[in-house]
Amino acid sequence: MKKRSKRIALTATLLGVLLLPVGAGPAAAAPTDCWTNDGVWFPYATAHCSGGTGAYQVWATCLQNFWPYNAAFVESDWKPAGSQETAWVWCPAGYRVLTYGVGLRS
Repeated sequence: MKKRSKRIALTATLLGVLLLPVGAGPAAAAPTDCWTNDGVWFPYATAHCSGGTGAYQVWATCLQNFWPYNAAFVESDWKPAGSQETAWVWCPAGYRVLTYGVGLRS
């Protein structure tokens, strides 16, 4: 009975070692060298990331200019980092940009 227990323990240990990953895969890095901008007098926001890997997008919280002062959240499509593409987002008509930023993913 002791031999069987040792054999099972040894087999489980060997399987555990064999199932461990051999090495780490390629490192995923978030986009780098990012900047954002808003339209100052116009209801839009932009973002651009010129380095790294992964993707980025621009988001904005928009505020209605008149009563009842509703808020809206808008976000652009994801752009590949380093693609030289600028992400754009526009607020709905009658809204202005309240806050904006860049979303990152590896």
